[in-house]
Amino acid sequence: MKKFLLTVFSLLFILTSCLEKDKPVTLGISIIDKQISMTSSKVEAHKLDVYLISENEANGEVLAKALNAQGLEIGRAKVLLNLLKDDAKMLSFTFDSSLDLDLVTKYLIDFRKQ
Repeated sequence: MKKFLLTVFSLLFILTSCLEKDKPVTLGISIIDKQISMTSSKVEAHKLDVYLISENEANGEVLAKALNAQGLEIGRAKVLLNLLKDDAKMLSFTFDSSLDLDLVTKYLIDFRKQ
């Protein structure tokens, strides 16, 4: 009986993990204006990885904002970006562990306002 229950709980865990929606990651206008594109993104728990490619040199503090269903910011992480002309880099953002991931519906990547 224990083995059966363990199997059932394992299957339920796998099914609920598979049903979890991917949360979109988009680039903000200040990133797009600098001719930076994103070719991949990956979200795992409180960590967000994005691969950015630049056409021109770009430097500054980049923010990743976690947004809720109403489009309101509920979390933020930052990294420094230094890209040369025709350069690329994987950026890793780590959000505070207190961020309720169930409330996050999407992420926005943008430069910090000057």
